[in-house]
Amino acid sequence: MRVVRQIIYEADTEQEAFEKARKKLGPEAVVLSSIPVKRGGFLRLFKKRKYIVTAGILEEEENHKNFEQEKRDRLIAFQKLLESTSAGSEPGEDDLWRLTNNFSDAIEFSEVAVDLLRDSCKMGQELDDKNTETEGLFAVLAKGSNDISENQICELLLQRGFDPLIAMETARDYFPTKDDKKLDEFVAESIPVVGNDFISALGGKKAMFIGPTGVGKTTTIAKLAAIFALWHQKKVLLLGADTYRIAAVEQLRTYASILEVPMEVVSSSSEIEKALNKHNAEIILVDLPGRSQRDIVRLEEYRKVYDALCPDCVHLLIAANVSYPTMVDVVEKLKIVPYDAIIFTKVDETTSLGDLFRLTKTCKVPLSYITTGQDVPRDIEVASPNRIARLALGLERLCDNE
Repeated sequence: MRVVRQIIYEADTEQEAFEKARKKLGPEAVVLSSIPVKRGGFLRLFKKRKYIVTAGILEEEENHKNFEQEKRDRLIAFQKLLESTSAGSEPGEDDLWRLTNNFSDAIEFSEVAVDLLRDSCKMGQELDDKNTETEGLFAVLAKGSNDISENQICELLLQRGFDPLIAMETARDYFPTKDDKKLDEFVAESIPVVGNDFISALGGKKAMFIGPTGVGKTTTIAKLAAIFALWHQKKVLLLGADTYRIAAVEQLRTYASILEVPMEVVSSSSEIEKALNKHNAEIILVDLPGRSQRDIVRLEEYRKVYDALCPDCVHLLIAANVSYPTMVDVVEKLKIVPYDAIIFTKVDETTSLGDLFRLTKTCKVPLSYITTGQDVPRDIEVASPNRIARLALGLERLCDNE
């Protein structure tokens, strides 16, 4: 599958977005993304919600000579879709030109959409500046910590954004062992994980994904589907249960079309059972609607799907760039479903992983994956204690594995 036409426009509602897509591109149009923004108002008050919508037409590609060529073609189409979907991507002006000119008929590209994409470019530079400031920390820890005091260890952890109490406890516990192991090895020992490869980290055949709005569930599921279907050649089934947001369902359906995996929309236990019986899937990924952790009534819907699906593993997604109190609130409120693992998303959008270490240490729920950007498959990783510890301490950067 490939995107042959793409337009970006504004709409007042998601329903209007679909109607405009069909009107401009025809009945085969699909909505690729829908980004909510606030517009208008007076003195920043009374702003109205609108949507920056990306729509397009998908076309079957011909002449797939072999599986590897087909895999590359589908991955390229999938990657372009992710790039155009993510408000958190980091395109420069050249990237914006390329994005709009790689398609045969870009009808509209609103100024708001351009601004949204351009503003996000700043984050990459901020991360580079932060890493430059801590080169001294890189040098000290890379050589080992034999010659530094307990207070210096604590200071290093504080510089990396660790909570003061966690920093003091870690320095106190590590100091007696510093001659035998490096600090990153010690920190890694307290980071639990589900598995050491993509299959084992999924936690079983049926995986359910929950989390607050905007955390990146659908994109994360799509990345995993791409890896399992294209790299591991598994029979993947996508289940979408977000019947409240039409755009989310259509976005997942578009991903499924490009990856050539089946996708079913379910809203009841009978529909779930029917979908499972219909497809002989080896891996089942269930995308549930994003819910505010304070919306107790809507969170009950998670429990209903959980009871009907009986998943092998429930993954709770938490954005790495939110405050620690927000992380704790999400962890506590979403216990309405007994989740088994945590996925940290948007790791590339935070300057410190100290809160991630603090959360895993206190809640004692293992990590399954982390997401670090929009590239596939590079920007989703199996959670590795050593990798996360070195990232948290500043001994590695996300780009080191490029």
